[in-house]
Amino acid sequence: MAQHRIFVPSLGPSNWRAFLAEPFLHWRREKSAWELAVSWEVAAKTNSGMPNEVGRALTSNPDLAGAELLLAIPEHRVTLDDDRRPSQSDLWVVLWTPKGYVSVTIEAKAGEEFDKPIEQWLKQESNGKERRLAFLTRELGLTEPPPGFVRYQLIHRTVAAILEARRCHFELALMLVQSFEEAPSSWSDYEKFANLLGVSAIRGKITGPRQIDNISLYLGWVDSPRANDAKAAAAV
Repeated sequence: MAQHRIFVPSLGPSNWRAFLAEPFLHWRREKSAWELAVSWEVAAKTNSGMPNEVGRALTSNPDLAGAELLLAIPEHRVTLDDDRRPSQSDLWVVLWTPKGYVSVTIEAKAGEEFDKPIEQWLKQESNGKERRLAFLTRELGLTEPPPGFVRYQLIHRTVAAILEARRCHFELALMLVQSFEEAPSSWSDYEKFANLLGVSAIRGKITGPRQIDNISLYLGWVDSPRANDAKAAAAV
């Protein structure tokens, strides 16, 4: 699958809807896709271009302090080991920092879980899942596949940040969860994933790095407020 290289500036949250896998199902107020679009469209009109809680989290890590937003692409697809089922990040962001450029994949949640654990994902019939898991394991710098309870979505979304860093010749990568409402197991699942990579899990913070070849990988979680009517109107 060829990488897209031509992008059109956004005119508001409604432009984001067209890139969803299922626009009529996933585009609803108080759901993650809508909340993320409003959050970042409102922030685009500020000096930083980023939601305040994201900016604060970046400042919490000395390696990422002073970050400036250069580019943000909604529903960005990243090819993994083959062209089938790419990792479609809710938002891919490129940041500049005094220590270099950063490839950031953002996973938005508004009460949804992180999809299936690996053990359930593997049970669904599909060719190539073992090969994909081996690929993801290598890209995370692990010596053996992750435990079955680890959420598959966290794995491939993090690898997408690494792959885009490598493609763009960046040395920094970040997978950031932006939570508008927490599902019962979401934080626990994030903690387990961070522990797997040997990285601390701290709310509102960016932690790491984990060194994978020449790329420094960071993880982060921020809690964002849902949009009220005034904020939704300001995003248009």
